[in-house]
Amino acid sequence: MEAKLNADKTDWSPFPYLDDQDVISVQRGPEPGGLPGAYRAFGETLRGLKTTFGRIIEGPVTIQYPEEKTPVYPRFRGRHKLHRFEDTGLEKCVGCSLCAAACPADCIRVVAEENDPENRVSAGERFAEVYEINLSRCIFCGYCEVACPFDAITMGHDYEMSDYNRSDLIFTKEMLLAEPIDRTPLRSEGE
Repeated sequence: MEAKLNADKTDWSPFPYLDDQDVISVQRGPEPGGLPGAYRAFGETLRGLKTTFGRIIEGPVTIQYPEEKTPVYPRFRGRHKLHRFEDTGLEKCVGCSLCAAACPADCIRVVAEENDPENRVSAGERFAEVYEINLSRCIFCGYCEVACPFDAITMGHDYEMSDYNRSDLIFTKEMLLAEPIDRTPLRSEGE
């Protein structure tokens, strides 16, 4: 930046476009040190200690994980489930692939097949011959659940899905139709 010599030719200014009218004075707090600074620091320390000692009275809260499961909220999005109609037993999924189109992670694969009139799989004209969700790519956003017009796919509360192989994290249609093991308690209304 080019410096400009002021009118009195004694002072160089790095901001030649600013006049004395354009300068705004900033109100600052008290200088560090001194009585006001020490009082403020001591007051903030006391406020933090009040919070700490308030939590000590409650005592430690430890959940013994394998035996006791961490409660989840009712809106928690966990393992996916595919559903059937309760009265007929037919699959709700008609293979429309709207869930795959809505998925931002591109982890859902649906291959549709025409329904056989003698041996119906779903209530629609088509059904999902292949339905796979790659849970190693899934971000559990819930868009698939929202996009499904038949409520065929929902997200449950199961969060214990870790595995040693990535190929084992690809859930097939049979795995998604199966009822998951109910291992995760919901939070009660008071929590």
